[in-house]
Amino acid sequence: MTQPAAPLPKPKRTIRLVRAPIDGVGVFSITAADRTVHYTVHEIRCDIGGRGFAVHRLGLGNLYHVRVGRPQDCSCECKGFLYHGYCRHILGLLALLREGKL
Repeated sequence: MTQPAAPLPKPKRTIRLVRAPIDGVGVFSITAADRTVHYTVHEIRCDIGGRGFAVHRLGLGNLYHVRVGRPQDCSCECKGFLYHGYCRHILGLLALLREGKL
């Protein structure tokens, strides 16, 4: 009898602030498995807790409204968040906020 294959490790994911917000709009990139995706980010008003951001993926036109803060205050409109309850947009913005870059 053969052993089931071990699950593949998730690729390391990094985030980098490419351009600090100028006139409210910044650019960050997320790299995972040698693939880099760039996003613009603009902080928007959030009246229900946490901080709100409009995150636009460059090249494809996908726009996500992302809310970050305490775990119960985090949400995103992307499929990753809808399926798993977390996503690269939330994790990336939290990392940038933690480092004082946004």
